[in-house]
Amino acid sequence: MKNAGFSLLEILVALTVFSIASLALTSAVTTSIRANNTSERLTQATVLAQDKLEALLASGPMLGAGSDVPHAGFTRTWTISTDTPQVGVSQINVVVSWKDHSTHSLTVTTVVND
Repeated sequence: MKNAGFSLLEILVALTVFSIASLALTSAVTTSIRANNTSERLTQATVLAQDKLEALLASGPMLGAGSDVPHAGFTRTWTISTDTPQVGVSQINVVVSWKDHSTHSLTVTTVVND
C-alpha cells in the first residue's frame, strides 16, 4: 500500500521555511517604505529651502535672519551674513528641519555680491 500526501514533519518544516521567508519579506517592505518616506521628505525640504532662497534673492535689500513654518512638520530658518566670506559679499544660509523617525535638517547656502 502506498501512502499519499505529506507527513506532519514535512508540513512543519514547510511552514517554518515559509514563516522565515515571510518575516524577511516584511522587513524588506518596511525598510523600503521608510526609505521612500525619507526621500519624499528630503525632496520637500529641498524645495522649501530653494523657494526661500529665491524669495530672499528677489526681495532686494537683504535682511538679517528669520524663521517660519512653511509646511506642516517643517521648520525653516535663514540667516544673512554680510561681508562673509569676504568684504562686499553676503552669505545666505537656509536651513529646513523636520522630524520623522529621527531628526533631519537640510542646509542650502549661497553667496551674493552686495
